[in-house]
Amino acid sequence: MPTETCQECGFDAGEYNLSDLIGTLRAIAPMWQEAIEGVDAAVIAQRPAPAVWSALEYAAHSREITGAMGYLLHLAVTEEHPVVAEAPTATPEPVLPRTIDQAIAELESNAARLTRKAGKLTDDDWNRGLSIGDTTVDATWIVGHAVHDAIHHLCDLGRGLHALGAGAPTRQGTVVQLNTSGGGVPKAPVESATIDRRGVVGDTQADRKHHGRPLQALSLWSLEVIDSLRADGHTVHPGAAGENVTISGVKWSTIRTGVRVRIGEVLAEISAFATPCAKNAQWFADRDFHRIEHSVNPGTSRAYAWVLETGTVRTDDPVIVEPPPRAPGQ
Repeated sequence: MPTETCQECGFDAGEYNLSDLIGTLRAIAPMWQEAIEGVDAAVIAQRPAPAVWSALEYAAHSREITGAMGYLLHLAVTEEHPVVAEAPTATPEPVLPRTIDQAIAELESNAARLTRKAGKLTDDDWNRGLSIGDTTVDATWIVGHAVHDAIHHLCDLGRGLHALGAGAPTRQGTVVQLNTSGGGVPKAPVESATIDRRGVVGDTQADRKHHGRPLQALSLWSLEVIDSLRADGHTVHPGAAGENVTISGVKWSTIRTGVRVRIGEVLAEISAFATPCAKNAQWFADRDFHRIEHSVNPGTSRAYAWVLETGTVRTDDPVIVEPPPRAPGQ
């Protein structure tokens, strides 16, 4: 079966197990919603360039592709090696809903149906084939393609909002502390870290059900947010909540899904805000760990990120929010 890869957005299906694919599908709609929070509807509908889709068009397209992959998965597991002339695709100009919230709601509904179907598959079902023209794919490829399409266009969305001046402004900060552990919190400081596509080499998560997917490769947090919490009487400190990279000098309220951040040699792209768990209650005087949950207190949450370019990061390395593209050979 073909392994789907993409140099443009960094997707590599070989890096995803079945749990990763299903877990990422569940997170797709919330990531889209976080990416467009607070952005004016006129900007959402605006193309950053004549040949580049608007955020609304990308959301509508991903809604259609996710629905189409659900249809293909149904065919693959209910018929004996069905053949379709070509893959169902979105129209060249997707049918636009009235608002992006509607598009995201429909994307969420399509993703939920696909997730439910995928969650019921047996080991044999995952290997059931379907031919699209001359190419044979299986259920794993179908679900992987839905994931690829949605996160690819989240990347497009982030680039488009930045081009329209609605994303995070370019700004430089500093790596204050790098943190790693063998599982759980707090994470301990280290002077340098090698970061690959799965995150900090040697860093592990005790809970693999909710952590460790490619979209959660890195966890980033703000020293200024930590200092503000400490000023309120809480004992949280760098590494305590489980972030891998503690950063200073960045206006944390500007961070959102789709924002790119260069950290030393590494290029990362924000994927989602991290949901705090009860293990973080110990750092709060009232044990209310929800105070660092994005939906409760926007601008205070840790942020997850995909790793687009691997490398080494050291304490005091520069952190550049929305760095300019590097010239070839740099």
